[in-house]
Amino acid sequence: MPILVDIRKLTIIGKLIQHGAKNVASSLSTMAGIEADVQIKSLSFVEPSDIENEMGSGEMYHASIRLTEPPYGVFVMTFDDQTAATIAEEMTGQPVEDGALNQMHQSALQEICNILTSGFIDGIANTLETTIDMETPTVEREHTSEIAESTLSHIRMDSLSIVLDTVVDLAEQDTEFQLHIFLVPDPGSFVNIIDKLDIEEIKNKDSLAEFYEGESTF
Repeated sequence: MPILVDIRKLTIIGKLIQHGAKNVASSLSTMAGIEADVQIKSLSFVEPSDIENEMGSGEMYHASIRLTEPPYGVFVMTFDDQTAATIAEEMTGQPVEDGALNQMHQSALQEICNILTSGFIDGIANTLETTIDMETPTVEREHTSEIAESTLSHIRMDSLSIVLDTVVDLAEQDTEFQLHIFLVPDPGSFVNIIDKLDIEEIKNKDSLAEFYEGESTF
């Protein structure tokens, strides 16, 4: 059975995502000393079975976590080799030669992925005035088919999969990198949370209304 969400509350989903992105920028500044502008370029909804196609083909880096509190589900962030190299170089000041990340590069990549994932989820939790416990993400490089199988095998096929194309702009370094984010909450828990939210209260939060500058596809 497909999940049912009041269409008027789809706006709330967009606002939650926007606040998550804003919190990522704040987390990068306070925890890594990186001033960045985080923009959601597109937001769309797909079935879990289509996530692998959304990821693309070939090998990708990915950081995956399971949410252990409502709305439960999984958070998966994927990025290509170029993005991994850009992050590693910016964090360490050391060039990536021939696409090979050394131990320092890998540690820096893990640190940034921790900040990005926790910042995003904490931003959503803050808007919901709650906490969302989650595991610490591990960063791996695998084929997209393996990523989908290992992180999404337990997901119900009637889940709502939120797909985000995200750009992190490091203005001072004149550098940007792209991330692909998949948020797949438990359908029952997610619908319950959305149904309890007040549309006008969420809309009137100035911190959200001022932030969003991208284009969404919902």
